[in-house]
Amino acid sequence: MNTDVIKESTVKEVIFIRHGKPLSAHNEKVNAADYASWVRNYNKSPLDPASQPKQKIDITGSYIAVSPLLRARLTAAQYGATSIDEELPELREMDIPYYKLPFTLRSWHWVLLSRALWFMGTKGRFESFKLAKKRVEKLSFHINKLSEKHPRVVLFGHGMTNYYTRKALMKSGWQLKQKDSDFWGITILQKNG
Repeated sequence: MNTDVIKESTVKEVIFIRHGKPLSAHNEKVNAADYASWVRNYNKSPLDPASQPKQKIDITGSYIAVSPLLRARLTAAQYGATSIDEELPELREMDIPYYKLPFTLRSWHWVLLSRALWFMGTKGRFESFKLAKKRVEKLSFHINKLSEKHPRVVLFGHGMTNYYTRKALMKSGWQLKQKDSDFWGITILQKNG
């Protein structure tokens, strides 16, 4: 007679919700000094009232964590999160780099150029790419620990941090079920527990 006990498998979920579009996310032509101001304003900006989610999921009963940056906290509030279980400093966006270069470019072109230099290891007065990846590894470890107690973890965060955290979680056995990296985008990972 087979006496093995069959354990019922539960599906765990980690849901990343990227913040809504910041009000300051304009794309004007700026020089390096103006771009540095653009970055500072972006980090302090409220949400654009015209920016609304394309889709919403029910977050009732989920463990909810937010980045400490204003745009993530405002997104959680607008999304209907009535209480936050944890504010995670590791969930903040990977610093948007800025360099003193003799150009005038559109703001988002500055972001692309600066990120490219940042990926290559160009240093500045901001978090390095190497340190940002270490922070994300720490975050993914914490999320794995949270998922042991909470079957559904919802994180209100940022594009780059969400991307690299998702990659780290997938290396530890999580499977991608849905991906959207746009403003208000929802990315869902699942794992049998």
